[in-house]
Amino acid sequence: MSKMTTFVPLTKLRPFKDSWRVQVKCLHSWKQTTTYGGDTFEMVLADQWGNKIHATSKRSLMQRIQRVLPIDSWGVIEQMSVTAAGGQYRTTNYKYKMVIAEDAVLSKSDLVDDRIFLSVANYDEIENADTKKQAFLIDVIGRIHELGDVQTVQVSGEDRKRVQFRLVDAEGNNIACCLWGTYAEQLEPFSGAGEVQITNAFDASRLFLNAMIPEVTNLTQRLSNDDQALALVQKPTAKKDKGKRILYNWNDAEIKTITELAEATQVEICKIICSIESIDTDWSWFYFGCNRHQKRVNKIPKVDYARMTKKDKPLFRCEQCRSNISNVAPKFKLHLVVKDDSATCNVMLLGSVGKSIVGVEAEELWDGSYEEIEDPEMLPEPILNLVGKSFCFGISINSDNITNGADTFVVLEVCSGDKVLTIESESQTNSDMVTTSSTMSSGSALLLDQNSSDECPTPITKRKEDDSDLQDLTSSSKKQCTKIIKQEKTKTD
Repeated sequence: MSKMTTFVPLTKLRPFKDSWRVQVKCLHSWKQTTTYGGDTFEMVLADQWGNKIHATSKRSLMQRIQRVLPIDSWGVIEQMSVTAAGGQYRTTNYKYKMVIAEDAVLSKSDLVDDRIFLSVANYDEIENADTKKQAFLIDVIGRIHELGDVQTVQVSGEDRKRVQFRLVDAEGNNIACCLWGTYAEQLEPFSGAGEVQITNAFDASRLFLNAMIPEVTNLTQRLSNDDQALALVQKPTAKKDKGKRILYNWNDAEIKTITELAEATQVEICKIICSIESIDTDWSWFYFGCNRHQKRVNKIPKVDYARMTKKDKPLFRCEQCRSNISNVAPKFKLHLVVKDDSATCNVMLLGSVGKSIVGVEAEELWDGSYEEIEDPEMLPEPILNLVGKSFCFGISINSDNITNGADTFVVLEVCSGDKVLTIESESQTNSDMVTTSSTMSSGSALLLDQNSSDECPTPITKRKEDDSDLQDLTSSSKKQCTKIIKQEKTKTD
């Protein structure tokens, strides 16, 4: 394969392959520690077209990346993976983020471009923003007014500095702002509850004071002298709520419409009756997983997988085994767009759940090549045949969907109705259907059938859960058939 000589715009990056090549500028970087991801190094990158993307890597790669790509410099990155962007506060509005791993190739670029690629938000839009929707980090410019004292407040048992003030834009609009920690300390020498305000996003923010950039110069010229006065104010602190994990049973799972699914406010499971509208080809339809643990495996740097076939049994790195292994196989990871009469949504089926609707193992559909997919539209026929078919999916509404705005729901079970009844109404719709629930085995799929037998099939042995590409997702216990609901017959003369 010839070496790539062109750069891909950041908005063209998709998760179905890793062999991308981009030229980017590092706008900001910071270290981060989370309970689920551990210590990481985070960045916001931009390309020459002004597109932005969030990038992440292990903390162990930080020095290597910073040597090649320090803040405000340009560099070239090759061989990086792309995955869905998540989190309660996303740094960019692009739905994917970049993951820089050990096998990534980084080099300096000779491109010179001093732009910092601001996406300045309008104050009115900030004030009127729907707080229930996904939150994205924004850029704001304004002159400081009503600067409050830098205060020391208790946060989770620790002392932290905080300062509150208001920003005024060129049209005279103002908005409340709050800075914490070292950001507040920068305003110390110069020195609102119940309303929308601007604050630093922990270490993910950059603060420019009296910056000599065109946007600030223009703002300074347009502001009147009357707007330059400062006043001192004091505001109280706020409290933080903690979420709880909900225990549930599949027999109690409610049937929801897709609209109700999107508006859910708590972690739970539910069932939806839907038809498959399309296959999301931004994603590959499978991943390589360890046959022992079913976990995703990683490619080993400097191994030419493109030249290898199934007979070669190349080595992959399994973090669960803590070793290089060759006992790997393709596992389903189907991303589908489904719909009912209320809306559409994205769902993902892993491992045996994917097999239950396709009818065969992923390895049977695999062409035997380890080379990356170049045309994601070329799908195996059994997967293409799913489009237009209807299913009852058991859905997991997890914390990513509720708190972090993730718009893809994980399918934990594929249910078939022992008897599907249509409620009599002016218009009979998918959302009107009710069905008793039985878990499908990992064999061939059963579609919703309104003419299926009233007899309850023999309970199927619970399949071994191997869908461990996601964390914190477990299958439910085996479900027994519930009592069939029969329609009442009307008396005839």
